[in-house]
Amino acid sequence: DALAASDIVPGSDLGDADDEGVRTRRRLLAMAKEAETLFGKLDTKLDLVTAQVKLLLDEGFNPIVFCRFIPTAEYVADNLRSGLKRQFADVEIAAVTGLLAPPDREQRINDLGEAPRRVLVATDCLSEGINLQDQFNAVVHYDLSWNPTRHEQREGRVDRYGQQSKSVKVLTLFGRDNQIDGIVLDVLLRKHKRIRTSLGISVPVPATSDEV
Repeated sequence: DALAASDIVPGSDLGDADDEGVRTRRRLLAMAKEAETLFGKLDTKLDLVTAQVKLLLDEGFNPIVFCRFIPTAEYVADNLRSGLKRQFADVEIAAVTGLLAPPDREQRINDLGEAPRRVLVATDCLSEGINLQDQFNAVVHYDLSWNPTRHEQREGRVDRYGQQSKSVKVLTLFGRDNQIDGIVLDVLLRKHKRIRTSLGISVPVPATSDEV
């Protein structure tokens, strides 16, 4: 939890020079090459978020798409630019990650707020400390967090006092065939139930997986 807001991709190569280290490095390289083949046309999750963001823009919403890591946010933002510009000539898409200094993050958000239609792709560097209710009124959880409080913090950037929109829309993306998503979602649902039972309050995670 202490590193939950860090959007730097953690290293995975321990650099061991023994036989086990060599095998691990080969396996990681093979996994990386396989992952690269999923970019673009074969990325069904990217297709889904693009379609959902289009629907949000059609409905008059200006969404924030929250991602876990910097490369993911940049990748999603780049593809949203190419995927949305053909339909919405006036839409602006920007990414804000931990690579930007805090004053630069705020400036980029203010600049984006001038656009008639806008989409912000961000990591959890924006889930605390910066209020976004003036520029945005929808949240898309592209990546699930292990901590339900993180989802609440993301949504709290727009669903707060001063929000002019009558409603704030929240979408949580979940891959039925993604084992990691399934594991994370199970953890979130168990934590949600425990919090609700212990404290009598709810956090913004569905009560059952059928509601996702």
